[in-house]
Amino acid sequence: MDLSYFVGKKIATQSGKSFTRLIIRLAVAAVGISLAVMILAIGVVRGFQNTVKDKVIGFDGHIQVRNLDLNQSSELKLIDINQPFLEEARKHSQIESVAPFCMKAGIINTNQEIEGMVFKGVSSNYDWSFLESNLISGRLPALSDSQDTYEVILSKSVVDRLDLDTGQRIEVYFIHNAKVRRRRLNLVGIFNTGLGEFDKTVAFTDIRVVQRIYTPDYNVASGFEVTLVDLERMEDMTDWLDGIVGISLRAESVEDRHDVIFKWLKIVDSNALIIIVLMTVVAVVNLITAFLILIVDRTQMIGVLKALGARNGQVVKVFLYKGVSMVLPGLIIGNLVGLGLAFIQLKTGLITLPEETYYMSTVPLDISWDLVIALNVGTLVITMLMLLIPAIMVRFITPVKAIRFQ
Repeated sequence: MDLSYFVGKKIATQSGKSFTRLIIRLAVAAVGISLAVMILAIGVVRGFQNTVKDKVIGFDGHIQVRNLDLNQSSELKLIDINQPFLEEARKHSQIESVAPFCMKAGIINTNQEIEGMVFKGVSSNYDWSFLESNLISGRLPALSDSQDTYEVILSKSVVDRLDLDTGQRIEVYFIHNAKVRRRRLNLVGIFNTGLGEFDKTVAFTDIRVVQRIYTPDYNVASGFEVTLVDLERMEDMTDWLDGIVGISLRAESVEDRHDVIFKWLKIVDSNALIIIVLMTVVAVVNLITAFLILIVDRTQMIGVLKALGARNGQVVKVFLYKGVSMVLPGLIIGNLVGLGLAFIQLKTGLITLPEETYYMSTVPLDISWDLVIALNVGTLVITMLMLLIPAIMVRFITPVKAIRFQ
């Protein structure tokens, strides 16, 4: 059996002095707490980013194809709904769907209140999965390709403000070419995404109803929403679409349209990085402190080993084995605490948030096994490298002085 491993195993299982025992336990606890905090911090940051990103994409799609102009308002310049690029785009393996939409600003008028909204008309092949998952009352509009469907869904914040409920008919006024056009729509559903600015301003209805505000037929649209199979390829697919839509149109990703939100989400990464650095420092400082105390406590043993002919490298390895016996229990504790708390939060939503501020009602978490493994390996490697610094001090301890050390 290897001498270093044998001696290291012995001192790892021995209690030693009570003070040394306490310091070592504190070091193990520091590693565990640091790892748990890192797991939760990165999980919360990733959960927050993914939740906000999914909600923005739910309203606007992955990529939009629209008229090439500088208009940034909700009422885009209309384009022909029969575009030559559609056939090629729908055949692409990375494109899940291409659906037209038509937008028009309008005013909801009730007996007591009025409210300005942007009415987004969508077609029968529109992907309702996002709104369906956030539907809290009623149903989605039952759209048809052959007849106008005068149905609409509104957000909970708008419905509460106007004192409306599903089953009611609402009057909506649109202004086009200096003429007021009135439409009566059935409120069939209420959704709540938590994305305040979007919830307050966007209503969903039949594209045919909105098209008829502009023209007597159904051959125009504000643009097309493209849903991708793989979100990681959004940038490449945006460039590809931009190349086939022609010179009068442009393809723009959701990240480009809402660059402020997505830049803000990227800045959030720095918070997780700061937490990781701080927690690593806490773990390393506690381990080095415990290691130094352990070396002092075992000075006589070091002297005896050297007097019996043990090389400096062998003695250093003894303490590195002891270091592993301190780090590994800390990692186990950290995983149990971090993943345990994450599981409780995911199942119960115990920790809540003000939805109007954070766009979600509970603390989100997104933890993958890749993340957990990377944090464990990274913590183990960094702590063991840092423990080499105090371990090297063993080389400078002479046998005579060490044996006499009290």
